[in-house]
Amino acid sequence: MSISIGYVISGHGFGHATRAIAVMQALQQCMDVRFIILTSVPPWLFHDSLTALHVVHAMETDIGLVQHSALSEDLPATLKALRGLYPLREQHIDKAAVLLSGCHLVFSDIAPLGIVAAKRADIPSILVENFTWDWIYAPFEQSTPGLAPLSHSIGELFLQADYHIQAKPICNPGSCDLVVEPVARQLRTPEQVRLQMQCRPNQRLVLVTMGGIKGQLKNMMNLDALKDRDDTVFVLTGMSNKGEIQENLRLLAPDTSCYFPDLVASADLVVGKSGYSTVAEAYQGQTAYGYIKRPGFRESLVLESFLDRYLTSWEIKEHALESGVWLNGLDQFDQPQKPTSQPENGAAQIALFVHSLF
Repeated sequence: MSISIGYVISGHGFGHATRAIAVMQALQQCMDVRFIILTSVPPWLFHDSLTALHVVHAMETDIGLVQHSALSEDLPATLKALRGLYPLREQHIDKAAVLLSGCHLVFSDIAPLGIVAAKRADIPSILVENFTWDWIYAPFEQSTPGLAPLSHSIGELFLQADYHIQAKPICNPGSCDLVVEPVARQLRTPEQVRLQMQCRPNQRLVLVTMGGIKGQLKNMMNLDALKDRDDTVFVLTGMSNKGEIQENLRLLAPDTSCYFPDLVASADLVVGKSGYSTVAEAYQGQTAYGYIKRPGFRESLVLESFLDRYLTSWEIKEHALESGVWLNGLDQFDQPQKPTSQPENGAAQIALFVHSLF
């Protein structure tokens, strides 16, 4: 029997979408399945990673946090945006429910609309999370009047999910149906990436990324300092509309054809903010990580603690990134040999759970 599964995904960055893609890839391995996807994330991200039949419907499903930059949030703008979406309008719920009609199951990562629309369409729902937005908003409630009631109502929506899965590293462990290992997209051919990036055998390959926020690295990196390190190839994401090569720099377009999990796995070092998807994929590839702290984002402490425990990792100060001083640490950097076996992938665990439901 062919199974139709809905997936309603937060458009806050690319991390929720790539985690959802990882689950969809794993489901495809064990079921005859097609996907109906509701999100504001660009469709190319799904087309590049998914071979299963899928349709992407552009829809505002979630707010998350409005950000000034990759490392700082805009709370007044977040509150305004939340007030524009919540309480969820009946017309908005009905539209999502119609698009999801015919699905056997609906996932939410971590857009409450998916849970509410699934209930409206009488379809069971699954919440997949390592945090929920009410947990993220809690520290801001006192400083941002009006946020608390919205946060509380959003938390109530999450409780309506029929099934609840928490993915490590978990920010707020609680009662759930399943706890899984970090969820990452499947690797394809990571051994080919260094050739694709024109990285010689005697050169390091360093990936610098700020997630799915376009253009953030332009104001945070000293490119001249990078070019002085001809012992290293630096791959910078979202830095070019079409992709460019400048000496030892590889400036990737947002929709680069280079499959990101393979790039992470083939790199000697990832440098950037600690976002769930990149952390999970670094864990899968056992790649060292230099992280820039996000002091206002509550999840970061959990992800940084996970990196410090399971990978070679260290903090890089934002001013050191901007000045290029962080490059001095590369001389002392000695990446241990990567293990031949990969850690267990939480995506496969979720797929087995879903398979058991059918």
